[in-house]
Amino acid sequence: MANNRRNADPAEGSQDTIERELQNRDEDNKPSTSPSQAEENRSGAADVKEERARRRAYEIWEREGGIDGDHERHWEQATSEIEEEERLGS
Repeated sequence: MANNRRNADPAEGSQDTIERELQNRDEDNKPSTSPSQAEENRSGAADVKEERARRRAYEIWEREGGIDGDHERHWEQATSEIEEEERLGS
């Protein structure tokens, strides 16, 4: 029942959870050596894509009423939608 609780401030809750998840993923995926220039370019593109996914996941969360607990589903839906848009656009 606690998952159906709506936050008083929509800027809190799932967005914070998504941010923490992204930071954890970033820490888990950090290379042990410094990246080459090509890797830095890919990393920059990945950062842009990640920011798009972060914003899309937040939009999905807001659209669904700002209820906590589905951050992983929101993230997966956001990345899936963005990948589909990129596939159709190329």
